[in-house]
Formats: sequence, structure tokens, C-alpha cells
Amino acid sequence: MSALPLPWQEAAWAALNTSIDGGRLPHAVLISGDEGIGKSRLARALAQRLICSAEMVKYACGACKTCNLLSAGSHPDVSYLEPEEKGKAIKIDQVRKLCESLGKTAQQGGWKVAIISPAEAMNISAANALLKNLEEPQGKTLLILVSNRPSRLSATIRSRCQKLNMPTPEADVALQWLADVTSDRSAAERVLPLAGGRPLLALEYLQSDNLDQRQQFEALVAEVGSGAVSPLTAAQQCQKLDGELSIDWFSRYIHRLATTELADKPNRALFSFSDKLLLARNWILSGNNPNPQMLWEELFMDWAMVFKVRR
Repeated sequence: MSALPLPWQEAAWAALNTSIDGGRLPHAVLISGDEGIGKSRLARALAQRLICSAEMVKYACGACKTCNLLSAGSHPDVSYLEPEEKGKAIKIDQVRKLCESLGKTAQQGGWKVAIISPAEAMNISAANALLKNLEEPQGKTLLILVSNRPSRLSATIRSRCQKLNMPTPEADVALQWLADVTSDRSAAERVLPLAGGRPLLALEYLQSDNLDQRQQFEALVAEVGSGAVSPLTAAQQCQKLDGELSIDWFSRYIHRLATTELADKPNRALFSFSDKLLLARNWILSGNNPNPQMLWEELFMDWAMVFKVRR
């Protein structure tokens, strides 16, 4: 099966094809944008386009030997680098092993491609180890860095890559794609706004229990705001949640409040709390392993104060 770009990626895909056809493809590409918009899909489509052995003009054929190897996850010249555990760092030994592989001759005689996702998960040592490959690229070798937060990559790494910043797709395009994939337009219309317009995240919600978890979390946040649940009790219920994901849910809940129920009632405390959420997210992403109970207690106490001020 061919990995095809998504409908909202056609402009970026056309630019990549122009570079390939003109022999001007860079040795490294940084694909960035919000999580859940299909960046990894685009990276995979580009990898398959390069290693496909059929004489196709714009897309990989999806049926040749190399395409089948890629689909099976066993193509020797295509590598994937990601954290060994979700939320953990990509380590220097992983990068060294990748660089060693990229330094060898392509077994299929064509391109060698490596996809690193999320690239910002590389720790400092791993990022420094990657720099040699970026500064001394091999012929017909492409590094594809996929990043949700490119600002967390070093300026040196960013400067060595061609940047493809992928925006969140237009609402009508995302909705049509999601409705086609799920064959349920009403569900797509209901879930897409909750996913912040990010169609692959919305699809994940529909195919897993993440939507239920998010709705339960938002209900808990509302109860803390109303005083029905104490910050301590709420914090105890949030200890085992994915910290980064739940902070994202909280941020989007606040955005929805600010643009709907509270649109005509400016609340400076609400925006100040949004800044605290950003700090909490940065703390979680820093790898310092904050105490979840203490983190959520502090956040929920501040959140309760936002509504105490309003009352």
C-alpha cells in the first residue's frame, strides 16, 4: 500500500516533488506543526516516494518490492527513530546506531531515509551526535525530522534543515476527510472541534477511549471551578494522566471558555492561569520528572482562585 499525503498537504507535497524532480532535495527536512495533523504521514509518504523502484511521476506505487518492504516495516534503507518509551528521551546510543546505519551503502541501491519523531525528544547528547550527519551529509541520504515543538530543537539543528511548517488544515477540508474516513459525518462534526481542528487527533478520539477521558477531565475541571470538588481531590484523580496531553486538554478548555461562555466577560485571571499552564507544560517537557500530585494540586488551587475571584 502506498503512503499518500493527506488532502491538506498537497501544496507541501508538490514543493517536495519539484525538489526531487529537479535534483534539489536537501539532505535534511524538518516537518513541524501541531500534533494530530498528519506530519508523520507526510514523512512516510516522502520516504516511500524516494525508495519506490517503479517509474512513477508523483507518488510511490505501493506495489513494488521496495514499497512492500516498507509497508512490512522491513526495508533495510529506511529507519525510524523514536523514544523507547512514550514521553521519554531519544538517547545518544540510539542516534549513534542510526548514524552508523546511514554511513553504510544502501542495500537496495537507492536512497537511505531516516525519520526521527518527535525530534525534540532527543536529549542534548543525542542532538549533538546527530549534528555530524547534518554537517557532513552522505549522498542520496535524507533525514526527516518530525516535530510538534521545533523551538525545543537547537538553533544549529534547525538551521541545517529545510523547514516545512504544516498548518492545521481548513475546517471544511478536515471535516470532509474525517467524515469520509469514519463514514459518520455527525460524529466528525462533534469531535473535530474538541480536537482543535486536528483531524488525526479527532480520528484517534473516535477510535479510542481518549474522548471519554478528555470529557471526564473537563467535567472535573468544571467541578473545581464551581467549588463542587476540592483541588486536592481533583489532583488525586489526575496523578496518572499523561501530563502533556492533559495540560493540552486544559488549555483548549480554557480557550473554548474564553471564546464562548466568557467571550463578553474579560477575565484577566483566566489569561494569567493560561500562562501558568504553559509553565507547567514546559516543566513536564523538561524531563525533570515533576511530582504529579504536587503539580496538579498547585494548578487546581490556582484554577479555583480564578473562579473565586469571579464569584
